[in-house]
Amino acid sequence: MLRAIFEGKRYLGAFFLVMGLFAGSAGSASAQTVLTLENPARGITVELTMDDLLAMPQTSFATEDEWFDGLNVYSGPLVRDVLAFLGDGFEYAEFIAINDYSAVIPVSDFFNYDAILALSRNGTPLSVRGKGPIWVMYPLSDNPEIQDRIYYDRLVWQLVRIVAL
Repeated sequence: MLRAIFEGKRYLGAFFLVMGLFAGSAGSASAQTVLTLENPARGITVELTMDDLLAMPQTSFATEDEWFDGLNVYSGPLVRDVLAFLGDGFEYAEFIAINDYSAVIPVSDFFNYDAILALSRNGTPLSVRGKGPIWVMYPLSDNPEIQDRIYYDRLVWQLVRIVAL
């Protein structure tokens, strides 16, 4: 269940928090928060479950990358759609992995390229061992200009947090 807590609106935030706790009490692994979005300037925190991410429109593309052989088909929501939860007015976002690796990425990337938060590769959900469960992925093969170390460093795997800067 999508849980949003907006500072300054404690009652609304408490409502979402309580509803999220009740929804999470079912014990479903997919009901656990897998991605936290933050916009400190607006006092917004959004916690997404895998079900939330899978319920969003999914985009797929085939691309080559330097970690897996050949073309692989990645699927997941567009990064720009996920960032929409944070409102507008920020030019950069920090993408943070479970091991604290992070990359600061200009938001314009996500309007110039259909980058996704990949949840699956070749139809199989990404595991932690397979760079998942969430991996920032660009359509590298379709855009030769981004086949560069700068963009490879933006392919944050095991993503757990995005912070608007």
